[in-house]
Amino acid sequence: MTQQTGGAREPKRRVFSPRAALVLAGVLIVAALGIAIALDVGGVRDRLFGGGTPPIHRMAILTVENLSKDPAQAYLAQGLTNLLILDMNRIIPVIAASSVAKYKQAPKPIPDIGRELNVDAILQCGVLRSGDRVRLTATLTHAPTNRRLWEQTYDRDLRDLRKLRDEVTLAVARQAGVRLTGQQETLLASRGPVNPAAQDALMRGMWGGNPAKTEESIKQAIQLDPTYAEAYDFLAQTYSMRAMYPTRVAPKVIYPKVEETARKAISLDPSLPLSHRALATVALEYDWNFAEAEKEFKVALQIAPNGPAAHHMYAHFLITMGRMPEGEAESRLVIEQDPMSAQPLSCVSWHGVAAADYDIIERRSAQAFKLGAPDQLARLALAWSYQLRGRHADAIPEFQKAVVGWQNAVFPTASLGHAYAVAGQAAAAREVLDGLLARAKTEYVSAYEIAAVYAGLGDRDRAFEWLDKAYDERSTMLVYFRMDPRIWSLRSDPRFQALLGRMNFPVNARQ
Repeated sequence: MTQQTGGAREPKRRVFSPRAALVLAGVLIVAALGIAIALDVGGVRDRLFGGGTPPIHRMAILTVENLSKDPAQAYLAQGLTNLLILDMNRIIPVIAASSVAKYKQAPKPIPDIGRELNVDAILQCGVLRSGDRVRLTATLTHAPTNRRLWEQTYDRDLRDLRKLRDEVTLAVARQAGVRLTGQQETLLASRGPVNPAAQDALMRGMWGGNPAKTEESIKQAIQLDPTYAEAYDFLAQTYSMRAMYPTRVAPKVIYPKVEETARKAISLDPSLPLSHRALATVALEYDWNFAEAEKEFKVALQIAPNGPAAHHMYAHFLITMGRMPEGEAESRLVIEQDPMSAQPLSCVSWHGVAAADYDIIERRSAQAFKLGAPDQLARLALAWSYQLRGRHADAIPEFQKAVVGWQNAVFPTASLGHAYAVAGQAAAAREVLDGLLARAKTEYVSAYEIAAVYAGLGDRDRAFEWLDKAYDERSTMLVYFRMDPRIWSLRSDPRFQALLGRMNFPVNARQ
């Protein structure tokens, strides 16, 4: 029997060395990372392996779907589409509604739409109203890969629809990696509820195609809520559209309404880009205050740097100032954001007229016609190009088509009269002139357009007599007369430069 010489031994304590602890920690981290990758927690798998949110430089918002399928709610879907596009243009370039509208009637796969519109992402929404509640579903998809990036369903009271729009805008900004300014974040977080009835009337006005009904609905929104800034903003835009060519509204009637309404909107909410653009247009086309016009255009573009309409009108300002390269650059931005619309192509055609660049006129006009129904401004630009090349037999039929397409508006009618005159068809030109003078007795006819026909007939004294009348009535077209081919024959007359001086044109813009 063996004798035990000591007490029972204590088991050895296992002591981890610092090195062993680090190894174990590494194993745990790797395991946790493996689980995160497998489950794609927080999108870590996508970010690590190239599937994270891809860069979004330009997007499209498809026409919001009316989930109720009730035609009576169609205005809500269309109005919300327009409002979301305006909201998003504050943070990222968004394709204009005119270029995405066709996909409502003829849907296509997301990658096809993305290629056609040259966008990185597509936002699809559906809206359903039930009483005073509204449900909005929103899905953001990466266009090239058709991969869903984000989706959310919102249930809100109708009075909170504007705040809901802001939530969607913020969510898309985060997905797009857009860093908002403090001012933008404050605005999107602070806009409060809206009178539901007033909001409803505004969206009905935005949806209607009848200008009179549009104006009536927006005014109703203001009556329901006299503090509704967005309603004043859209009313200012509506008045601005009435002031543009072709118009039968005297400038002294419509432009003061534009200014008054825009200033009211801005007094309620200074962050409304449409009203700043409206004030810029008044300063350009009515007040001839060119420094003020540029200032307001820049404010509008600072608030919503991606709004195509502001870039479009700013391009008009730049070409009146003789800053053609800058104007063309602005118009190219508009074409990028409204690629399926003839209007921006027509604007570039108009620039070509001002620069006497006949090739670009005819190329852009042809592109505009391929997009569908011919845009009449592109038609006029093409006709002027033919006329300036001396191709009168080609020019006159195009002017005639523009008169028909523009429903005998004064602008194309006077252009036809001028074309007859320079083609040596004086009798036909005088017939058009007599018709305009007769119309002037019962409706507004711009004195500028009558001056254009007299210029074509070579009657300089009568042309300047009517240009003086155009000056007194603040004719919309007068600010563009330096670039109007119908007036070019008057350039050598000292009265031409004198008129530019009276209109406060800067010296470097009088050539």
